Amino acid sequence: MSQDKASRSHPAAQAESSRARLILDERAHRLARLDRTESATVADQTASVLLCPVGENLYGLPMIEVASLRPLERLSRTATVARGGVMGLVADSGRVRQVLDLGRLLGAPATREADGYLVILKAHPDFALRLGERPVSVAVTPDPANPERAQVASLGDHHANTLVILSVAALLAADLSVGA
Repeated sequence: MSQDKASRSHPAAQAESSRARLILDERAHRLARLDRTESATVADQTASVLLCPVGENLYGLPMIEVASLRPLERLSRTATVARGGVMGLVADSGRVRQVLDLGRLLGAPATREADGYLVILKAHPDFALRLGERPVSVAVTPDPANPERAQVASLGDHHANTLVILSVAALLAADLSVGA
């Protein structure tokens, strides 16, 4: 006799099957609630940054400050922007932006390379940051003892590495030639 016929003909089997289903449903709901609680706790402790390698160091730009990212295809250089981190100008979406070299702003030697990646900033639409290496978006866990540092929580090449969280406002304020 098949199991379906047995459960139809025996009321005790039907009750046991209903009870087992109820237990399994209750367990599934409980586990789903635990998973959501754990996910919310992890989400509260992490932030999303654009991981920017500069030489041997890792830096993070808060994603909340990044409007977009694209390859740097064409950079116009001008003779009047020889100071500071300004590399030149770029036309983007009908707007001319000053391109600042992130490495130079952080104290790395100046580069004459006009390729790389361009980070368009939300709060500073007249500026863009040039990165030599391709940045990636990662989740980080801030260091409670040092809010300027964080540890990469995302899996990948940089998992568990420490990086410095950058302030775009501080970067732009440190460059004396910006806005000149």
